[in-house]
Amino acid sequence: MAHISVIGLIDSCMSVFLSTVKQIFQLRVHMYQARSLFAADSTGLSDPFARVFYSTQSQVTEILAETLCPTWDQLLVFENVELFGEATELRDDPPIIVIEIYDQDTVMADEHYGPPRFPPQLEYYQIYRGNCSAGEMLAAFELLQVSVILFISSKMYVMNKRKKTTKYPNPSILQVLFWGLRDLKRVNLAQVDRPRVDIECAGKGIQSALIPNYKKNPNFSTLVKWFEVDLPENELLHPPLNIRVVDCRAFGRYTLVGSNAVTSLRKFIYRATDNATLLEKEINASIIFVFSNKVYPKELESEFDNFEDWLHSFNLFRGKGGDDDDQNVTDEDRIVGKFKVRTECLSYSFLSYIDCILFNIPHNDPINVLVRIYVIRATDLHPADINGKADPYIAIRLGKTEIKDKENYISKQLNPLFGKSFDVEATFPMDSTLTVSIYDWDLVGTDDLIGETKIDLENRFYSKHRATCGITSNYAIHGYNVWRDPMKPTQILAKLCKDGKLDGPHYGPEGRVKVENRVFMAPTEIEDENGLKKKTDEHLALTVLKHWEEIPRVGCKLVPEHVETRPLLHPDKPGIEQGRIEMWVDLFPKDMTAPGPALDIAPRKPKKFELRVIVWNTDEVVLEDDDIFTGEKSSDIFVRGWLKGQQEDKQDTDVHYHSITGEGNFNWRFVYPFDYLMAEEKIVISKKESMFAWDETEYKIPARLNLQVWDADHFSADDFLGAIELDLNRFPRGAKTAKQCTIEMVTNEGEMPMVSIFKQKRIKGWWPFVARNEEDEFELTGKVEAELHLLTGEEAERSPVGEGRNEPDRPDIALLWFLIPFKAAKHLVCDQYRWLTIKILSVLMLLAILGLFLYNMPGYMVKKMLGA
Repeated sequence: MAHISVIGLIDSCMSVFLSTVKQIFQLRVHMYQARSLFAADSTGLSDPFARVFYSTQSQVTEILAETLCPTWDQLLVFENVELFGEATELRDDPPIIVIEIYDQDTVMADEHYGPPRFPPQLEYYQIYRGNCSAGEMLAAFELLQVSVILFISSKMYVMNKRKKTTKYPNPSILQVLFWGLRDLKRVNLAQVDRPRVDIECAGKGIQSALIPNYKKNPNFSTLVKWFEVDLPENELLHPPLNIRVVDCRAFGRYTLVGSNAVTSLRKFIYRATDNATLLEKEINASIIFVFSNKVYPKELESEFDNFEDWLHSFNLFRGKGGDDDDQNVTDEDRIVGKFKVRTECLSYSFLSYIDCILFNIPHNDPINVLVRIYVIRATDLHPADINGKADPYIAIRLGKTEIKDKENYISKQLNPLFGKSFDVEATFPMDSTLTVSIYDWDLVGTDDLIGETKIDLENRFYSKHRATCGITSNYAIHGYNVWRDPMKPTQILAKLCKDGKLDGPHYGPEGRVKVENRVFMAPTEIEDENGLKKKTDEHLALTVLKHWEEIPRVGCKLVPEHVETRPLLHPDKPGIEQGRIEMWVDLFPKDMTAPGPALDIAPRKPKKFELRVIVWNTDEVVLEDDDIFTGEKSSDIFVRGWLKGQQEDKQDTDVHYHSITGEGNFNWRFVYPFDYLMAEEKIVISKKESMFAWDETEYKIPARLNLQVWDADHFSADDFLGAIELDLNRFPRGAKTAKQCTIEMVTNEGEMPMVSIFKQKRIKGWWPFVARNEEDEFELTGKVEAELHLLTGEEAERSPVGEGRNEPDRPDIALLWFLIPFKAAKHLVCDQYRWLTIKILSVLMLLAILGLFLYNMPGYMVKKMLGA
């Protein structure tokens, strides 16, 4: 038997009347009700009663059978309670009240639930069973100190007082629209065949019509019923709404299928809308919107109140809740089905709205629907293989239809891009729950479930938010953003106005439309496939639909064109996300115009390109080697290049031997074919992770060209001198000359003019080679003159070239071989022996001047003496 304890402290807020005659008290315990109690019986219900302990006395409430929300509505009076101590001390620190709630069991001992604490105000307080919540209880307490003289009159007062603690001054009518039952599980291995729903509130209730064949049609034939109920004005004191589903069997027997207790009636209470006069308002929507899908970071239901504006879905529970011996039992394990219902609670002051629930009720006969599921991608999937990856694919289940896209699994990906659409025909209400699963493909053995998400399509179909097909941001009759709903905006608007009994729509001149007291403005022209413009009201109607929540009385937000992000859960790991899936669902009734073809959301295919890199020259390359004979610095230069992610396709130029100036001449071509996604600006590479891999894995890598300069060595490893990495989408424009090429082109990229090879197609210039020094700072280690030429795959096939020193020809300067000795002499004279050469030339000039002076001086003196 379940036992729940309530321990309460009577604090100074309690009503305490002090007397100096004798310390005798009277305790009044107002036991009103409890709700959401722990399910202690196998039926999922309990037979609760409460036992109150105070000082040396105890009392019990009455036992209420088979309920989780008992309403005792009793006053328990503890007479002649003797307390010791000063009255002020008892007022400041009153004794503890202990309340234990039990489940009555006729065979075993009563089962204990758990204890809460609460102050003396009449309100709900938590009940605990150990450390777990076991429900709530509404109660209040009064501790009165009375004198011996007043005790008798006080006792008579209590005896004459009503036993009930509350009155019901607010008679109301509870209207119930019985819609249907879903996903009922077996009871004692027998299928549920003829279910019925019993609803009770405040001691009164109704029964639904019997479903004659649950398997054939789980909806009720008689929809609306109502009954009178007396409710307190204070909503806090409202009794719970108890739901019980039974299966009616032969010979008048019935078996409990499941139950639920709705603890609050607040969301069912009818409240009249504000009928104040609303001023006419103009909304200008003359801007043509661009195509954009609303991406919700969570389920669509969380954005639109679970689509319960028309129907509420209540889970049905059966079985005992988890206790200390079975901590693994959760509420999810106890769910045995769903009950779909709509409820309105009307006070007698709103009797004129008695037919509010009958307004615009759709028929609940079986209806055929085309369900179109778009699955874009999954993210952060839980690894399913020992290599920390997964091979995911999509599985769809709706009713008896099951689709497994096993052939199109994506190898070794935790963030797969699917881009798939599936069309499934369903019949509501039998096929109302859509399950989208992600499985891990295995070569041997069964495939493993990674996670799944479930969607209630029926609630979406009947919701006033119109979740059947999202409202696009603009109306188009051709192109990639063509209108895909079978109904045009004008037809949708006309239907909404008719269903809501609204005045409109009235289309006027100058691009105006009026609905009720709202005026909207939008363009009235549309362009067809031939570029011709014609008049249309579709833009006007679409503008109203996008502002439908502003329409008085019946307005609500309509579901826009969207992508929802849903968590993937595993049944064996409840509450733990196994990843997320981005998708959306369209619903098209089969009795309406057939929709167009599904949108093509397949992943973009990479486009083939070929990058041709011609390395012409290098300059100012650092010199690493020392000449054995002369001691001169030199380097044997060559350039290496590759595209990022394709290191195995490295290509090297030939070696320019014994460069003593850092200059090198190559005229060498690198050729890099690659696949490229323009939208993502990524290179796509498919390769096997290892020689034992079954298939290739796809990688997406930024498009970057790496160029390095090396010093070739014969007997040791080549020496790395410097490098530069060029992002092909954004890299500094090459300098025109080697002198203009500086290290700032790397260190201050933000201030340099940037180019993209995918836009420029061909570019030539000088770029610096850099390396980090001992201080971890960049230093210039050389310069390279290169030419980048990008061609598409088709262009490359039409104009093939070879690698290395094939076409084009070497530059003209390279053919002047006879200039090479002079260049060597220039290096010796101008670089290494510059000052020595200047000194020698200066001395020679002085000697020549002195020789000329000595040679000409005698003749000049003779002429001077002879006077010639």
